[in-house]
Amino acid sequence: MAQEMLTDPSTRKPLATGKAHLSITLTTSTSKISLSSPDTTKPLNLNLTTRIISSTFPSSAITFSTNNSVLDNGQHVRHDGIFRGAFRPLLSTTNPDRKIGLAFIGTPNYGSLTDPKFNDMRERPWTRFETVPPLGEGELVIKHELSLERLFRYSHSLKIEDVQPGEKFRIQMNPKKLVFAEWWNFGDIQGELQGKKFARWKLLDEDGDIFNLMPGDPRPDFEKMSLEGWVFSQRLDDLEATQDADHDVVIGFIE
Repeated sequence: MAQEMLTDPSTRKPLATGKAHLSITLTTSTSKISLSSPDTTKPLNLNLTTRIISSTFPSSAITFSTNNSVLDNGQHVRHDGIFRGAFRPLLSTTNPDRKIGLAFIGTPNYGSLTDPKFNDMRERPWTRFETVPPLGEGELVIKHELSLERLFRYSHSLKIEDVQPGEKFRIQMNPKKLVFAEWWNFGDIQGELQGKKFARWKLLDEDGDIFNLMPGDPRPDFEKMSLEGWVFSQRLDDLEATQDADHDVVIGFIE
């Protein structure tokens, strides 16, 4: 198929396509967790700091969906990224066979997408969008709050009573779920993207095809929909994320 020239109806200029690279850093609120006082122990916070390290448009913020990723802290009607495997099991620093699983083992049934209003991804009550400030102008910080009970809720190999004071465990993000975006584009959700509808379709690939056009779906009219306030996702593979692995994140259990 010949490549279409997509244009912004208001300016008649080509719709901007680009690439971006995010860096994600994991830190914790504490390095020690009490086993004997679970009711008074402060929750363990996993803090994810995201910044842009390269971008086709460095003066633009980047907005993306966070479903199922390390940046999904569950502020919607479905489960958070930890439940969905965004973090690997916590591994003992001395015995890799000792691990604390954080994720639910299985696939929850959330039903199907049948309502046409869900073509606007902002109408999906299980989808949350976040914005990272432009290159060099700030960071996005997401926090997961984990009680002692939640740490062990889905662990099959180790329970609270199996862990001894003095044991240390390494926390690791799942590299396949650092972002896991289903939609992303340049702009701030509280700025130029405010009030826009986020189309579930992606911009055309090099062959003029639409990555997620389902069989039987009519081909969207990009220019007409843009006039109506729709914004299409950039190509998903053009948003890259890597983790800042300069240091280990380790927690230890105490009495």
